[in-house]
Amino acid sequence: MEHLRLHLPLLPSAGEVTTFYSYKGGVGRTLALANLGHLLARRPASPVLLVDWDLEAPGLHYYFPAAPEAPGVLDLFEACRDELQERAGRYASDTALAEAVLDAVRWEQFLVRASDDRPLWLLRAGRCDGSHAERAALLDWQGLFDACPALFRTFAARLARHFGHVLVDARSGRADSAAICTTLLPTRLVLVFAPNRQNLDGLLDLVGRATGYRSCHEDEQRPLLLYPLPSRIDAADPAHSGVWRHGADGYQVLFEGALADAYGLPQLDLAHYFDAVQLPHCASLAFGEPLPAMALQERYEAFLQWFRDGLCPWQRPAGTPATAVHNHHALPLEQERAGYWPVPVVM
Repeated sequence: MEHLRLHLPLLPSAGEVTTFYSYKGGVGRTLALANLGHLLARRPASPVLLVDWDLEAPGLHYYFPAAPEAPGVLDLFEACRDELQERAGRYASDTALAEAVLDAVRWEQFLVRASDDRPLWLLRAGRCDGSHAERAALLDWQGLFDACPALFRTFAARLARHFGHVLVDARSGRADSAAICTTLLPTRLVLVFAPNRQNLDGLLDLVGRATGYRSCHEDEQRPLLLYPLPSRIDAADPAHSGVWRHGADGYQVLFEGALADAYGLPQLDLAHYFDAVQLPHCASLAFGEPLPAMALQERYEAFLQWFRDGLCPWQRPAGTPATAVHNHHALPLEQERAGYWPVPVVM
C-alpha cells in the first residue's frame, strides 16, 4: 500500500473533525455522512477522510465499493494498545507518549482511497473477517484512554493536518467507543435524529455530557460546534411533524434551549436552520441507499451552507435575507458573532 504522505501533504491550516452520531439506529446517519463526504470532496484542494468507527455494525464501506479491503480502526487501535504496553512509563507527558505510539503504528497505512475521481479517503472499521466481532468486543476503549488520555485527541489532530474534513461515523447508544467519538475526537458534532422521544432524550443527554466534559477538563478546552440534523421527516403528515417540531417538547424548542445553555447565550432561534435542513422520509431509499442520494440532494446542499463554512445553526448563511428568519426581532450582534466554545462549568 502506498504511504499517505506521498499523496497528501500537510494542509496550511488544520481541518475539521466531525462526528456523526445518533442515539438510536435507523435514522440515516451513515447515509448522511457518506453523501456529505461525497459532496465535500468536490473541491480538489480539500481532501476528505471518512472513518467507520461503528465496529459492531460496519457499513460505511458499502457506499464506496471501489475502496480496497484493508485493516481499519480496530486493527489500528489494537496496534496502539500493544505499543502503549511496551512504552508505559518512558515518556514525560501523555502527549509525547501519544505521538510516539502513532508514529510507531504508522497510522497512515490504514487509509485507502475511496474514490477514483475525488480526493476522498476511507478508514474502514476493519477487515470484517471471522474474528472481527470477537476482537471488537475485547478491545478495551476505557483502558486505552486510561493508559494515555491524549491518544484520541492527538490522533484527531494528526488526521486534521492532512484532511480538510474528517467525518467519523460513530456507534449509536452510550458505549465507550461512542463516547470517544462524541467527546474526545471532534471539533464538530452532527446529531442525526428522527423526531421521537427516545432519540431526543438520548441526544439532549449527550449534548450535556459532551459540552460539560469539554468545558471542565483543562486539556480539552477546544471548540465543539453542534449541528442537530432531523431525519426521516414525513412531509405527508404536516400536523404530526409540526407538533414534534414546534410543540412544548418539540425538537426545535429543545435544541434552542440546549444550545443556548451550552454556549452561554440568552436565546437562540433555529427556525431558519430547521426549515432548510430537515431530511424527508424517502421510501425509495429503503430499497438501497445510493450515492449520491438524489432525493435528498437539495437538503444536503442546504445543510452544507452552514457546515462548510462553520456557521453556527443560529447564524444566517451569506445572502439570506433577514426577513427569511422567523425571529420576532433580529438576533443581537453578540449572538451573530458568538464562537462555539462551551461555557466553563463553575465548580
